[in-house]
Amino acid sequence: MWTRIALGFRFLTQTNSLSLLTDGDPQNITSVDKSGDSKTDVFRQLLNQETLIRMTMDKKVQGILKDIIEMKGDLATNAQQLREAEKEIITLKNEVRSLKTENQALQAETQKFKQVISQFENKFRDVDENFTDVARDQEKHEINLNEKFERFQKNTSKILDDIKIEVRYLSVTLLDLNKHTMELNSSIPSLVDDKFTRYSANLNTSMVEMSHMLLSTKDFQENVVYNLSSLEKDQSSITRLLSDNLNSTINSIKSEVEQSQNAQLKLSSAVSSLEVFRMNMSLLNGCAQETREGFTVGVTSSSSTWAGDVLVFPHVITNNGNGYDSSTGKFTASKKGTYVFFVTVNTYSNNYIYLDIVHNGASKVRTMSHNTASYLTGSNMAVLELNKGDTVWVSRYDGKSYYSHSVPITTFSGFLL
Repeated sequence: MWTRIALGFRFLTQTNSLSLLTDGDPQNITSVDKSGDSKTDVFRQLLNQETLIRMTMDKKVQGILKDIIEMKGDLATNAQQLREAEKEIITLKNEVRSLKTENQALQAETQKFKQVISQFENKFRDVDENFTDVARDQEKHEINLNEKFERFQKNTSKILDDIKIEVRYLSVTLLDLNKHTMELNSSIPSLVDDKFTRYSANLNTSMVEMSHMLLSTKDFQENVVYNLSSLEKDQSSITRLLSDNLNSTINSIKSEVEQSQNAQLKLSSAVSSLEVFRMNMSLLNGCAQETREGFTVGVTSSSSTWAGDVLVFPHVITNNGNGYDSSTGKFTASKKGTYVFFVTVNTYSNNYIYLDIVHNGASKVRTMSHNTASYLTGSNMAVLELNKGDTVWVSRYDGKSYYSHSVPITTFSGFLL
């Protein structure tokens, strides 16, 4: 506006101002003819020019005043806009200061979150190492248990073979004793009859000889007493001998019968011990065949676009109890108890993914593989109380993709405590 005023005053002071005021037709007074009526004409021309100049000046002054009024309005508007702009600048400065303060607070919180994330990563790394150690110890324990069981089976087989051989010997001995007992039982009457027959024959022979002696000898009376006494002695000695032989025979038979009975008792005891041993072996075999329930599964190929619901791990490493179904990706508990589950996922490149361990449709814990760096790993563990028939699986919460290898990196494990 001030520029317009300066231009107007400059315009008025120019040397050709009269030409502009007189519509661009300058008049040269010296060129007027100096005749008799020239003064009147010159005066009239001067008056006309003065009138024209005044009219033109009035118009110009009115235009200048109008411009000045417009410039004052513009100045007022510009001043108002300038004040509003200053207010907006102050508001913006305050907002910038608040944003700087918020940015500093966010940076401090980000630093805290980074520290917390670093701590969690260290803890998860420790947990992963602990689980690796537990799996290694469990594998060693299973190997030692299998070796002990194999040695026990070998020793048991050897003991069983020895027991079978002893049972065979005992059976043969028992059969021999039974046969000998039967022979003794059958031979006792014949032996007694035979001895009585022989002694009776000897007695009869002695009587016949005595009769012959009585008939052939005159000294019968003299020898009768002697013969009778000797006969009595012979009879008593024969009776004593017969009784002794019979008693010894009966005692020997009793001892043999007692030995056979003892052998039968020993055989019965051995058979009962064998039966108890067989029962214990069957129990041990049952205990050995009952393995603890547990599984470890994984994926052996990667996917940068997977965004499904249930993550299925088709590669089965261990599946004791056959509780994990590799076609559905779900584990079903065969008995009530406390179970431990562990999932590890590696995201593909710069993607991110969140996975949940789900128990009967309810999410229990969640893993996070963020996209702040490439191929980040997320892992988590859950200890759950399951009833028989409960199911547990791994479900996607957000994100996509997973990374693995022929030796699985993304895995899912669980076992019964």
